[in-house]
Amino acid sequence: MTRVVLPEAKLFKEVVDAISNLADEVSITLNPDGLVVRAMDVDQSSLLEVNFPRDMFLEYDVAEQEVIGVSVSNLKKVLKHLKKGENLAIIPEGDFVKFSIGEGGVSARRFKFRNLDVAAPEIPGLELQFTVSAQIMTQALRKILEDIEEVGGNAEFDAKEDTLVIRAVGVGRVEAKFSKGSLAAISLEVTEPATAVYDAAKLTNVLSVTKISDIVKLEFASKMPLKAEFIVGPGKVVYLLAPYESA
Repeated sequence: MTRVVLPEAKLFKEVVDAISNLADEVSITLNPDGLVVRAMDVDQSSLLEVNFPRDMFLEYDVAEQEVIGVSVSNLKKVLKHLKKGENLAIIPEGDFVKFSIGEGGVSARRFKFRNLDVAAPEIPGLELQFTVSAQIMTQALRKILEDIEEVGGNAEFDAKEDTLVIRAVGVGRVEAKFSKGSLAAISLEVTEPATAVYDAAKLTNVLSVTKISDIVKLEFASKMPLKAEFIVGPGKVVYLLAPYESA
């Protein structure tokens, strides 16, 4: 019987919160070497990919690949009202999938939902040539995205030599500078200056992920997608966003 147990359900909750901004249903692939989740929004301009290797789990009993489909709203119900340290068990059972919260505790909760036929997004091979690579503190990214969302407009990423600037473009004026060697910028490499604008509303989709990762790696180039990679223990969450194109 396929059965996996993640020691900290909160990790999955934050990922599901991000996915809920992209899709109503999601497929979860359980491979012998780990769990993979991919979600793409309706206009195919952004993609979220989650990779949790088997060593992230307390138990990982998967003999062969199994794909399950679940309503995202149902997943959010399962992961509501979590207590610190509660685990999450996922157990496919034919036409249904069972989720168990807090196994072994005094207040274990069990949920069973129909196993939906949800196609995983087909991802074309992307040969992205980035000219900017920066590692910054996720809380700094969270703050500037919240500020940009507050004033409206979109987010411009502008990198030159040893400075990355993320600013609002549109109605309001707000920006954050990340200089090489500063506390918020762990590393910054610019092989060629680059400027690109991204949909701020879509960027805020990743805010929940910033709660479970201290550092984000940002990569982009002029008129190219933005790649944000969050390290979660031995696992990772990758978010790809196409550049904003005005009408």
